[in-house]
Amino acid sequence: MFVIKGGSAPLRSEARTPLVLPAVHTLPAVLILPALLMVLAVLAGCGTLGRAVDPTPIPAVTTGPPPGASQAPGPPLATATAPATGEVDRTNPAAVAADCFTRWQSFDARTDAGPSAGVERARDCLTEDFAASLGVGSTSAADGGADGQAWEDLRAHGARSQVSVLATTPLGGIDTTATGRVVLQLNVRRETTTGSEAPVATLSTPALTLLRQADGTWRVAGADLASVAGDAPGR
Repeated sequence: MFVIKGGSAPLRSEARTPLVLPAVHTLPAVLILPALLMVLAVLAGCGTLGRAVDPTPIPAVTTGPPPGASQAPGPPLATATAPATGEVDRTNPAAVAADCFTRWQSFDARTDAGPSAGVERARDCLTEDFAASLGVGSTSAADGGADGQAWEDLRAHGARSQVSVLATTPLGGIDTTATGRVVLQLNVRRETTTGSEAPVATLSTPALTLLRQADGTWRVAGADLASVAGDAPGR
């Protein structure tokens, strides 16, 4: 269901790609739970939510991306309003990316069958190769072992997490839609709630690779879930 490390489908092997994504087919179990460790850290009282602590004090005015990073689009993630939901135009790669990522990455441990539920929800917007690398069709194996135990811990605490994609933009500002392959950077806010506690918001700027299909629709063929741009100015 969820991914911590990024990945790609075998279809994205050309040398001129604007983003080189780590292979995911060797780590299907990890890619099923991208938010799992973060939520467990919240339950344990970890205030950093998995972010490395910079030993150098960060001035309050420093709100943009790190040097050399692509600037994330849209308004500040912490205060922005998510776009209205509705019928998704499958011929629009930005719309497909936002809808697919939301279905894939959101979860509710109280009602979802297991950690692979999100991948199953999003399987119709993933390429066959990428879906297979995430464990689609192998629910019993994906939901067992350490992942299954972690999921039971989340369920016991009533954990749920809602993803909102606030904006999308071509990575590096390069629109390659005409080629049939695009890499889009997303502005994402995740709000995670544990039991009756107040939601905890985290911010990220993952990137998705999409491929145009023969019928003109788009599907997600790979993902890099690392935050490469930071929050938009004004956070």
